[in-house]
Amino acid sequence: MKHMITIFCTLLFISGCSSSPDGMPGSSDNSGPPSKWFEIGHYEAITGNDVKDNTVLSEWYGEAEINRTSYLQGFAKGQDELCQPEKIADLAKTNKEFPASCNSVANAEQLKNSWQQLIEK
Repeated sequence: MKHMITIFCTLLFISGCSSSPDGMPGSSDNSGPPSKWFEIGHYEAITGNDVKDNTVLSEWYGEAEINRTSYLQGFAKGQDELCQPEKIADLAKTNKEFPASCNSVANAEQLKNSWQQLIEK
């Protein structure tokens, strides 16, 4: 009996160490592939779109459940990639619109001003 308790406790300990806090494998680290909602958020941001609410995402992608956290994390990563002074300058030089996804970054006003100056040249 003592041997069975030891085995049970060991298995319980191992299974507790191998899963993430929310019970989803790989959700607490960045070692696995990005989720569908992360990819969607990332795509929305790097293509210059504004963040979408869950109702719109549900309608567009035909799914009732939206992983909002993952979507917003992907969106933030896309903003980090797109909303850089040199990329905004490239958009302005080719007469492209200022990306809506950059409207909510910390330096949005500065980016928009530099974009506007280049557009007017």
